[in-house]
Amino acid sequence: MTFIRTLAMTTGAFFIVSSMLASPVMSASIDEAPPGVLDAELASVQGEVGIAVVDTTRKKQYLHNQSKPFPMQSVCKLPISIAILRLADAGKLSLQDKVTVRRTDVVPFHSPIKEAIKGKQSDFAIRDLITRAICDSDNTACDILISQAGGAKAVTQILTEAGIKGIRVDRPEGTMQPDSLHIAKYLTDPRDTAAPEGMVALFQQLYSGKLLSRNSTSAILKDLFNCKTGANRITAGLPPGWKLAHKTGTGRDVAGQNTATNDVGVMVGPAGETIYIAVFTKGSQAKIEVREALMAKIAARAAAGDL
Repeated sequence: MTFIRTLAMTTGAFFIVSSMLASPVMSASIDEAPPGVLDAELASVQGEVGIAVVDTTRKKQYLHNQSKPFPMQSVCKLPISIAILRLADAGKLSLQDKVTVRRTDVVPFHSPIKEAIKGKQSDFAIRDLITRAICDSDNTACDILISQAGGAKAVTQILTEAGIKGIRVDRPEGTMQPDSLHIAKYLTDPRDTAAPEGMVALFQQLYSGKLLSRNSTSAILKDLFNCKTGANRITAGLPPGWKLAHKTGTGRDVAGQNTATNDVGVMVGPAGETIYIAVFTKGSQAKIEVREALMAKIAARAAAGDL
């Protein structure tokens, strides 16, 4: 296997371009974890769990409900940002284009951008909105990016044309979040969902440089490596010297159930080890500490080669 190490001109972020094809489920020669390896941890979540872990260095994988759709929650901000970057690569917009954001545009639930708006409105570059969506998981930035792409349907179409499967974007956060309060319907709704294997495939295409231009790949990876959310999830399971480019998603608890708690990304070891990982949960009746501990455990075992 050949790896080409390329330092990105970012604040400490880097990526490794692999010669391997971006396939979420490896060939039959890939080692698979024995059944039951995570049974106790999975049961502790008291809900449905989807996992895809692909270790391209050791040629190992762990899969659980990998093809089932799970609510993305804020994980959606990654494919939405990728759609915008593909439009930029095609010359259909510029990342330096400014968008006016009014206080009345602010989406409830989680929008730190509100503090950056001076007076009634402020202008933000599209590049800044991507960073806010990825690093801060800002809902307002997310919905503006959807609008800039031409709407949710247009985002999904861009992803489909890029060969991305198992991921769909259907609603802005401002619509999806209120809908999630109807939890029984929300947990079975196919809209705004991703399959773990689909998200791993997206990261493989992105990290290998096959999805975006070199500049756009560097830009999005810089944000993913600097993602500020989910400190107790995959990040907590990383051994010293490992780095993580990732995006989290966290839904609310409704009637004793959590809508969704997710973390997806690529773990990069000190010697260039590359592990793609996606962990989704939905309908969990356990505390968030339990859900996050599962993700940390999976990451730690993956890094150790125990999956």
